[in-house]
Order: sequence, then structure tokens, then C-alpha cells
Amino acid sequence: MPLYVKEIRGVVNSEIVNEFASNLGTSIGNFIGSRSTVVVGRDMGDPSQMIKRSISSGLMAAGINVLDFGIAPIPAINYGKELYGAKAAVTVTASHIRPDDITIKIFSDHDIPLEQRHIERVHWNDIGRLTYVHDYKEAYTLTLLDNIDVELIKSRFPKIVIDCSNGIMTSFTPATLLNKLECETIITGSDHSGKIYRFPQPSPETLSLICELVKTTGSDMGIAIDNDRDRVVFIDETGNILRDQTVLAIFAREALKENPGGVVVTSVVASMSLDDVVSENNGKLIKSALDLVLNDTLDENAIFGGDEPGMYVFPQVNMSFDAIYASIKMLEIICKSGKTLSNLAADIKEYHRNVFSVECEHTQKAAVIDSLKKYYEGKGDLTLVDGLRVDLGDSIVIVRPSRFDPLIRVYLEAKSPEKLQILIQEVNKLI
Repeated sequence: MPLYVKEIRGVVNSEIVNEFASNLGTSIGNFIGSRSTVVVGRDMGDPSQMIKRSISSGLMAAGINVLDFGIAPIPAINYGKELYGAKAAVTVTASHIRPDDITIKIFSDHDIPLEQRHIERVHWNDIGRLTYVHDYKEAYTLTLLDNIDVELIKSRFPKIVIDCSNGIMTSFTPATLLNKLECETIITGSDHSGKIYRFPQPSPETLSLICELVKTTGSDMGIAIDNDRDRVVFIDETGNILRDQTVLAIFAREALKENPGGVVVTSVVASMSLDDVVSENNGKLIKSALDLVLNDTLDENAIFGGDEPGMYVFPQVNMSFDAIYASIKMLEIICKSGKTLSNLAADIKEYHRNVFSVECEHTQKAAVIDSLKKYYEGKGDLTLVDGLRVDLGDSIVIVRPSRFDPLIRVYLEAKSPEKLQILIQEVNKLI
């Protein structure tokens, strides 16, 4: 069965208000049908709590039975959808970029239309039930551990530093799992005593503390996870932040060792290094639109899927981007190989890469992409999935419109710094 993901983002109490959230819940309920079950969860912010309650009320008004996970990470909520046989899961979390923004994500078995439509509320005697559930936590934890070599990791006694980004302080922090794996764990960014609505976007500046801690404590690895636990950044034993594309290649290589000839799914912004790894290990690489990686991973029966920034899905474990499982899987890879994380990364070819954005009104985006298509036609392998990608042999040009902002995203990669500089000047001029 396919997995569809819809995302709604806006300013709390301005663009996303309680009435909108309630009507959204009822609209979802009308589509999937009365007496169905929907799982809901959120991060720890007060705005998320308010909007989640409104969505839950709207679902119940449509006759939907709601399973409330309370404060829970996205991968556990999505896991719970399958565990309880729910038709959909809804999560509410604060934005990493704007402190007043909130994001509603809908994971469902069917493509739920979100356009304005007449909503229907059931008779008072048919209103859905609201149930708070907690037993999914143990089931989720056991599933993660069942898909890892626990005894191997225990025998190595690794030391790990975790930055929790002031996120969810529940049993779902990877620290709990690492303790079960008998790792020595150092935790930072875990004090959630006040109202923190802004979560730091991963960058060399925001990750400087964990990088220094990894290096000075002699740890084997650093893990920085976001507030809803679907994104992760890895730091090697020298305190160096690994590129998302390098991590993608490490995971893909391991997945193909375990499943020879398998399919790997990523987005169109993937590095040439991932093409190299998949080809060298006799796999098949499929490049999807950024918002379709999860869906295509399931549709293509892939063994692994991933996307930047720091989002990885292991379908045999959980059909969700799961930073918690990715963390312990990387630890297993280190222990299996007997190599340091920096050595594993050094095995992956890193090309010269530059990523930037150009301001562009929404109404002009299609014209920009069409103009670039005409320019690059016949000059390389052209892919028109989620914008434009041109593979030129020694380099790639990727230009895609931002889904939410008046911006064009540009990703350039080349085998030499000189070629990269030529591309930067060329694409800027063209746009």
C-alpha cells in the first residue's frame, strides 16, 4: 500500500488558526470515512498542543476515532499508524526556520485532497472517540533493537555524544537505546525547562559545541537530532560534520551489501557520489521529487531511501524518516567495519559542491525552469523531476523551485573546483 505525505506550513494564530485546524481534521475524516482510526502526535511546544487538539476535535466531529500519542517523535507516530491499523497519522511540530511557523504533516494510505471543500459533521451520537495510548513506545523500541546487532555493539563499548536540540524529552531519545546497547553516552541540549519554540537549524555554528565535545572526550561519534526526530547530523571522531550526501552513500553502500542488487531511492539533488556507490555495488538508483522520496521508497520496494537534510528511511524497520534508528544503524556500521566514522567517510568520493538560493516570485518559477531546459537541452542527460537536473559527465546542475518560499534552489557539483566556479557564474547569469 502506498504512503502519501502532505505538509501544511504557516504562522500560528494567523495563517493556521484553530478553526482552520478543526476544519482540516473534519475534511481528513470525511475523506477516509467515519469509524476509521487516525493517530495524532506533536512536539512539546504550546502552539503544537493547541493546533493538535483542534485537529483532533475536527476528526472526532467527522466520526473518526483518534489515538492520541501526546508528545512523540514523527517516526514513532508513523510506526504507530501501522501498529494500530490507522488510516492516517497527523503530526504537529514547530518550524526549524521561523519561530512563529508550525508544520502539520499528514501521512496516509490514500492521497487526501486538501483543497477547500464542503465538510460534513456526523450526528452527535456518532462522534468519534479519543483515546490516549502509550504501549506503542515499547513496540517501537523493540522493533529498532530487533533490527540491529545488539551483542556486537555491546562488545565494543562505544562512546557517543548526543545533541537533543532541546527537543522531546521522552524515552525516545537515542540515549535510551544507546544505554540498552551499553554505550557510554554524553548528552547535551536536553534541558527543556522553559518555553523554547525555536529549534536550531543544523550549521557549523549551532553544532560547534557537540563537535568540540566529541573531539575532547575521545568519543566515537556525535549525533545531532532535531526536535521531532526525523533528521540527524553525524559528527565523526575528529569533530568533523559529515555531509548529508556522504552519509547517504554510507547507508546505501551498507544496504546494498545486505541486499545485493536492491533499489535505493533519493531525491533529484543527490550527489554524483551516490551514483558511484550504487553503481559499484550493483544496485539501482531512483531519483524522486523531494516530497516523494518516502512514497517512492515504498512503491519501488526499495531497500533504503534518503534525502537531505539528514533524512533517512529504512523500510524494513519503519516507513518513515527515522533519525533514531539511523543513529543506532550508523553505530552498528562502525562496529561491523572496525573503522572509525572518518575512515568510512573517506571511502566515499566527495565532489566539489555549492548550494545557494535565488529570489524568484512564484509566478516566475515555471518560466525560469523552462528557460534553463531550453539552454541545457542536448548538453547532457536532462531530468525534469522536481525542477531540472542536468548530468554533464564531469558535473551536475540542479535547479528546483522552493515549495513554500519565493526562491529558486540551485545545487551545483563538479569534479574540479574550476568547473564548479564556471557553473556558478553560468547558472547565476542564466537565472
